[in-house]
Amino acid sequence: MARWFAEAAAGGDLAAAFNLGICLDRGLGVERDEQQAAHWLRRAAEGVAEAQYMYGRMLADGAVLHPTCQRRVPG
Repeated sequence: MARWFAEAAAGGDLAAAFNLGICLDRGLGVERDEQQAAHWLRRAAEGVAEAQYMYGRMLADGAVLHPTCQRRVPG
C-alpha cells in the first residue's frame, strides 16, 4: 500500500503524500522513518489540513527539524 502512495505522492498528489507520511510515521507497510514521514507530511501540508496539524506537532514536539534549522532548540 505504501508503495502506491509513494508513486502518487511523487507525482504531486497531496492526499497520497499525507497517507505516505502516516505510513512512514507509524510503520504501516514500511519501516518507520520519522524524517521521511515529516518530509511527506510537510509536502502534504500545502493542501491537507490534517497534514498541517501533524507536521506542526512533529516540529513542536521536537521529533523533527524544520528544513531551515541547523539544530534543535532546547524547549
